[in-house]
Amino acid sequence: QKLLTSPPPEAKDSPDAVLFRQLTSFSGPLLGTLRSAALPAAANPPEATKPSPAVPAFGLDPALFGKHPNGSPVDAASLCVKAPSIITFTLPADIVAGSELVTTGVLDPLTGAEGSVQLDVVVGKPMRGAGLLPSEAKVTIAGGRWTDDNRRMAYTTPIIATENSAARKRIEAAFDEYRNLFPAALCYTKIVPVDEVVTLTLFYREDEHLVRLMLDDDQKAQLDRLWDELHYISQDAVTLVDAFIQLMEYATQDADPKVFEPLRKPINDRAAAFRKRLIDDEPKQLDALIAFAPKVYRRPLSTAESQELRNLYAVFRKDEMPHEEAFRLLLARMLVAPSFLYRIEKRVPGEKQGPVSDNELASRLSYFLWSSQPDEALLKAAAAGELRDTKNLLAQSRRMLSDAKTRRLATEFACQWLHIHDFDHLDEKSDRHFPTFVSLRGAMYEESIQFFTDLFQNNGSVLNILDANYTFLNEDLAKHYDIPGVKGPEWRRVEDVKKFSRGGILGQATTLTKQSGASRTSPILRGNWISEVLLGERLPRPPKGVPQLPEDEATETLTVRQLTEKHVNDPKCSVCHRRIDPFGYSLEGFDAIGRHREKDLGNRLIDTHATVFDGSEITGIEGLRSYLLTVRREAFLRQFCKKLLGYSLGRAVQLSDEPLLTDMQTVLKNNDYKVVSAIEAIIQSRQFREIRGRERAMEE
Repeated sequence: QKLLTSPPPEAKDSPDAVLFRQLTSFSGPLLGTLRSAALPAAANPPEATKPSPAVPAFGLDPALFGKHPNGSPVDAASLCVKAPSIITFTLPADIVAGSELVTTGVLDPLTGAEGSVQLDVVVGKPMRGAGLLPSEAKVTIAGGRWTDDNRRMAYTTPIIATENSAARKRIEAAFDEYRNLFPAALCYTKIVPVDEVVTLTLFYREDEHLVRLMLDDDQKAQLDRLWDELHYISQDAVTLVDAFIQLMEYATQDADPKVFEPLRKPINDRAAAFRKRLIDDEPKQLDALIAFAPKVYRRPLSTAESQELRNLYAVFRKDEMPHEEAFRLLLARMLVAPSFLYRIEKRVPGEKQGPVSDNELASRLSYFLWSSQPDEALLKAAAAGELRDTKNLLAQSRRMLSDAKTRRLATEFACQWLHIHDFDHLDEKSDRHFPTFVSLRGAMYEESIQFFTDLFQNNGSVLNILDANYTFLNEDLAKHYDIPGVKGPEWRRVEDVKKFSRGGILGQATTLTKQSGASRTSPILRGNWISEVLLGERLPRPPKGVPQLPEDEATETLTVRQLTEKHVNDPKCSVCHRRIDPFGYSLEGFDAIGRHREKDLGNRLIDTHATVFDGSEITGIEGLRSYLLTVRREAFLRQFCKKLLGYSLGRAVQLSDEPLLTDMQTVLKNNDYKVVSAIEAIIQSRQFREIRGRERAMEE
């Protein structure tokens, strides 16, 4: 009793351990008797073995053994079923605890010769489903026989197939096809870390599956070309020689290096072939660099220029300079040449002006609309002489304006004209007064850029620069403007924004912020900006010694407007201030970072009513916008045309350009003020398509 109620003896070969195993054996004197008592009807027919609620049945019905599903007899100790089939049986838990359930399954040699089956043993109710049962471990195909026990059931579900049968070959082929979907590196766990120094796996290409499954022929060719280029950068064939030498040094310390010796010759041969290839490719690389020069110079090279570059390379090599270094120096020489740094144009002979060359015209057009060199399509048109035809020239300009590169016209022309270029780097605002400005300045700048990009790409009206009832916002900037309904970081066009005191450049945070102080607004700066930048009025510079207004409006007893009006009483200042300050007063409804406001930082009410120099009354941004669009429309249009013309020609507008400015304004009026009409008027003009004669230029 003491032996049976105690844990098994630790010494397995001791008399107590032997007796314990005999007594506790499933067929021993104790449990054997219990088994016989628990299975009293094991030999009875199936009808007599049906369990009753009071007496549970254990094991399998003997009547299931010894017969084939088709009625023919089989071995009496075998149970034969037709798949799919579920066999359920019960075992007493107390008896089988700590034991193993071992079962063997085979295919019938006649009816199952070309079949396949999975056998699965589970505790509880089995899961039904179509297809193969998944495995957590490697699936194995046994040679027509399967064995499993309850310790392995959770890990693998083998497939039984007859040796050399068609079914087995089909399954093996399917597994091979499935495994081929994955690189080998994904199928095996890394056991030994790879030493990046002592390894021969450097620069190993393993994209076979990507190429086979994902890429078309053109993409395959591009990938091969990129790999080929990588050889020049990685120098892998040469690097592998060094890696092999180090590997051999390590191997000689504690192993026989003979196993690596067969690798020496192939590695050295590849390195020698690669070094020869480098030498053979030097002339090709030089040719490619010379062929690149026309793109750098934005025009074809003359024979003399091409030879000069080759001669310079020869001089470098004559001084025993390596090819790569000589190549770099020659490229540097091209990038510091005047033809790259400057847009040099060849003047026509004589005193009279004449047409620029086709390539020079293409360059003028590209730098006007894209602020960059011509693309392939424009260069091709220039080479074919098509740009001399006005129709083709305008067609190219329309193509270019529809391109995303038109954004550069917005940034380089419009933003510079309005003095907001590089606004996203502005750092002149007080963090204490305006802590949100730094996080918003990029969005403010993007609004202006997208506004003008849309204007040029979609041929908007020049008057929309002042009068647009739309703008471009994301959620952050919309919150800054108190405009509801804009969610997410995506940029979008938002209509009907005048009711929020927005629309056009007068309501954009960039212009309002740039023409303000660090911690307060500035009616003087804003008014001067409108007068000089938008209307083109030339005002004298302020005299020296003019007293500065206080910087912090929150600490003053007077509003910024009142302080400005007091300042203007000085006779030396009043003449100019009476022209510019009223414009600034009308924009006092916006703070120093462009937010709409009713009161200033000192909690004083804002007054936006003003009387301008000609006696007109205006109130707020709406009044200012209306005044500029009606009374001062011609001045605004002329200033726009003047700035656009000067930008397109890369020089200041001269007296001789006055007829063209007049034509541009007329064209705008006749075309509903569409901006492309002004651009095309410039492109068709003699100023844009011609150049002054050499003798005339020398006289000047």
